[in-house]
Amino acid sequence: MLLALLKDARRRSQRSQGGFTLVELLVVIAILGILAAIVLFNISGVSANAACNAMKTDGATIQGAADIYYTNNLKYPDSVADVAVPPGPANGDGVNIGELITANLLHQAPPATEAFTYVVKAGYGSGTVQGKLVPNVATCIYNP
Repeated sequence: MLLALLKDARRRSQRSQGGFTLVELLVVIAILGILAAIVLFNISGVSANAACNAMKTDGATIQGAADIYYTNNLKYPDSVADVAVPPGPANGDGVNIGELITANLLHQAPPATEAFTYVVKAGYGSGTVQGKLVPNVATCIYNP
């Protein structure tokens, strides 16, 4: 009797060795889901950091173009009106990117996710450009 039960169990176990159980498949799927979430989280951080670095590079380019424009015209390209220095552009006045492109000092406008204004405060020259990402990201500012 016991021998017959063991034989029957052995025969049934040999038949069911052909695949994975549902629990094993669910564990593998859960592990793959966790790994995918980790990868996506890391990729999203890289993208934000790249946008910040691009804005800072564009800010340095626009600062140089505004300085050359001032050297040639004795005024800064202000979005309100070209203002001769002194007093120069007011704090928060936008940089006239179109004027820099027209003067062949920039090849193209920066993306719409970047905003550049003049900053007037102690320690800065009268034509110092400040850049920010739009929408504003407090940790990513050119010339804070």
